[in-house]
Amino acid sequence: MTLIGVMATVFAVSSSIPQIVKSIKTRKTDDVSIWLVIVLIIGLSLWVVYGIGINDLVIIIANSIAVCINTILLILKIKYSKDPIS
Repeated sequence: MTLIGVMATVFAVSSSIPQIVKSIKTRKTDDVSIWLVIVLIIGLSLWVVYGIGINDLVIIIANSIAVCINTILLILKIKYSKDPIS
């Protein structure tokens, strides 16, 4: 079960990396929904708070990394999109 948990964390945390790489290469993010990224960051941040509340270092670290990765995607969306709010 630990292996499944580790694999789930790795996949979940790294899921936005391909989009970040594509955004940097193409300098285009019009196909990225800003609302999806914002809601995802909020959800991941709540997981961090939950992890702090139950004192679970794995939840705290994994979701903190995911918040950072998706914040990078949000910054790229704002920087490269013609209309960031769409």
